[in-house]
Amino acid sequence: MTVFVIGAAGPLGQSVVRALRERDVEVAVLAGESERVPAGPGVRVVAGDLGDPDTVRAGAEGCESVFLSSACRVECQNAAVGVAADVGARLVKMSPWPAAVREDSPAPGARHHWITERYLAKRGLPYTILSPSYPMQELIRHYAPDVRRRGVLVDPAGGRGVGFVDEHDVAEVAARVLVEPGHEGRTYALTGPAAPTFGEIAELLGRLTSARVVAEELAGAELGAWLAREHRPWEAELASLFQLFREGAAESVTDDVRRVIGQDPHPLADFLKAHLHQFLPDAGG
Repeated sequence: MTVFVIGAAGPLGQSVVRALRERDVEVAVLAGESERVPAGPGVRVVAGDLGDPDTVRAGAEGCESVFLSSACRVECQNAAVGVAADVGARLVKMSPWPAAVREDSPAPGARHHWITERYLAKRGLPYTILSPSYPMQELIRHYAPDVRRRGVLVDPAGGRGVGFVDEHDVAEVAARVLVEPGHEGRTYALTGPAAPTFGEIAELLGRLTSARVVAEELAGAELGAWLAREHRPWEAELASLFQLFREGAAESVTDDVRRVIGQDPHPLADFLKAHLHQFLPDAGG
């Protein structure tokens, strides 16, 4: 079979492509002019962007499944849904985050996912929704620099727990759902096996690095400044998301990863041990 991957330039999309190729599944990927996407045997690159339905159709033709992972506006996501329906493909849509995707969500992007999900249901094509919690990899991308420089783990969740999930587990779930029957009409909320607080993560990092690491709660203007530095241009979206975290919305833990791939999701402790060099005081930038 062949799977069309929209969003292959992002870390998760790249992992999904790798997981599919490990199963010898042919892949087509949509690539914008400046995007770097996986290439090689078994991967067909379709030049263009999600805003051009003709390009999306060219990529989706002949594909049994379409993977949609995009933060673009609702119209583009809906157009991709329409193309998948027209070519008779199953669609697997990413809608992070489980507690945020609702009609009255304070996070605009999450509301957009909710709107597209409603449209998806109306089109009548087979579909599955994947709604992962906060990725463990974000700790490396945005939090590790402060741990290295200052021994501080920024806590935007106000001391509440977060069901961190490994992106590789999400990619494995996506690959299974894209190629296996039996997942149609389902929504999988993907989390790790626990929901630690940032304070607990700081304590664990301290033990693993033999250095002092403390959690520092940020809110208001201080949180806004940190988001502007570490998360541009998504700072407004994440400010709304972290408000939900501070209300406990990210503390739920599910067994959906195990249900789909047949094994438990990776614990955060194992992830930190595997990437400990990223948090050491003498590590590079």
